[in-house]
Amino acid sequence: MKIASLKAVLASGAVLVSGAAFAAGSIGGTVSFTGAPPKVEKLNRKSDPVCAKVEMDDPTITLSKDGKALANVLVRITKGAPDGKAPAEAAVINQKDCMYDPRVQGAVEGQKVQIKNSDGTLHNVHAYAGQKTLFNQAQPPKAKDIEKDLKGDVIRLKCDVHPWMTAYVLLSKHQFFATTGADGKFEIKDVPAGTYTVEAWHEKLGSQTAEVKVEDGKAADPKLAFGDKKT
Repeated sequence: MKIASLKAVLASGAVLVSGAAFAAGSIGGTVSFTGAPPKVEKLNRKSDPVCAKVEMDDPTITLSKDGKALANVLVRITKGAPDGKAPAEAAVINQKDCMYDPRVQGAVEGQKVQIKNSDGTLHNVHAYAGQKTLFNQAQPPKAKDIEKDLKGDVIRLKCDVHPWMTAYVLLSKHQFFATTGADGKFEIKDVPAGTYTVEAWHEKLGSQTAEVKVEDGKAADPKLAFGDKKT
């Protein structure tokens, strides 16, 4: 076989191998909300003049513009996914306008969580796993970022200075998770073909689970929904 022909065959094989490597499917869709939309309440932030400069709504239940989808839902595979390696880059949480951003996100076990203070006021980051305190650390303006390796399942962050400030980090053994955006949509990419249990977690409305079958090159929609549960 001529060298040019051999190179062409090898190149073709590389494409096939590359194609096989990227033939995984995905899990995605919209987390819907049924029932009457809750009344949106303003947060009382008058205790700190810096925070009081910007009005904020209570983000506990944040719906899409049409009121039919739910933001800040962490969707993750809880059964069937292979373990993964923690990314080298940290999962970042910023304190801006006296709010945590993002409010809800996922991270891989062993991945660092980095907390920044972009505000001109003192914050105090208090992290919990259940009722157990993981750390409790003051963070003045322009202070060094706080970087931690967290242990647990659902990690809750609170600011002891500003009690309305809350954030959640859900830890998994893999990278197959995503948080719904303002439109309630999410997508978990590069999921190997197989059957999985998927959990949708919300800080107030609890969790929903669904079985989903993923096929190579296709998107699977687990059809997740929450209602106006009262607490």
